[in-house]
Amino acid sequence: MIYLTNKDISDLLTFAGVSQALVEAFTDLAHGNAAIHSRQRTDCSGTRLSTMGAVWKARDVAGVKVYPTVAGRFCFAVLLFDLVANAPLAFLDGDELTRLRTAAMTAMVATRAARPHSRKLALFGAGLQGRSQALALAEIFAFDEIHVVDPAADPGWCERLQATSRARVGVSTPEQAVRGADIVVTATRSGEPVFDGAWLSPGAFVAAMGTSTAKGRELDDATMVRARRVILEWMPQSSEEAGEVVLWQAQRDLDKLVDLPQLFGGERPWQGDANDITVFKSVGVGLADVAAATLACSLAQERAALPGGTTS
Repeated sequence: MIYLTNKDISDLLTFAGVSQALVEAFTDLAHGNAAIHSRQRTDCSGTRLSTMGAVWKARDVAGVKVYPTVAGRFCFAVLLFDLVANAPLAFLDGDELTRLRTAAMTAMVATRAARPHSRKLALFGAGLQGRSQALALAEIFAFDEIHVVDPAADPGWCERLQATSRARVGVSTPEQAVRGADIVVTATRSGEPVFDGAWLSPGAFVAAMGTSTAKGRELDDATMVRARRVILEWMPQSSEEAGEVVLWQAQRDLDKLVDLPQLFGGERPWQGDANDITVFKSVGVGLADVAAATLACSLAQERAALPGGTTS
């Protein structure tokens, strides 16, 4: 059985590669060739164990991600099965996998739903995931400005992002960041809205992935009301876990909700009018983990087949 460490996964995967794997997996989901195992949570004395997974029949793999939450900290692992042999295929450390597939998911959706000539990015949260979001999006969009909203943002990282993206990168206030932004990303641990939706410009694309519980939200009612559409990963899970949807009170319009199977199945269009505000709310689904894990295993096997190649 293959074992891939976080370092292995970091060496093997790219945002672009994972984004393509996600496209293939969700296209198969839309056509009945994949199925998602919803997140299950079990609590005991302040500790939580969560599982989520998927069957990707088109690739003859199935997998589950499992992770405990202890004192607010996560530790991820993924077990992948070969459905032809009906046997375990790989065990993967899941921290890097989760980081990469979350940012790749935003990039994949933004490529299809955001304005292609987006020039200003507002980034809320410059932690591990926020930094990954910025890097993934900077590979796709030629930003002129990246405004970072995080009092603990590392100035050295901002300088490195500026060199990588060739955009002007600096720490801003929430209002300075959001006004005029083409893309707004929230990757915080906040349970309360982090900006006023009234500041959003027409045509803005907003991606929120910092919370995955029904009791917390990064986006306010103003953002949800102004949005022409709210894209979710998978309706059955997202409609229960996305606090932005569950806690949405003002003028709640569920007709705005659309998920990736509907979009990849051609039931709904990816884009509307140029001035439409679009929200993408990500909570993380097991199919994304299985797709990224399958890609990592395939690349590891290819590497091992080369002269001098090895797998863990």
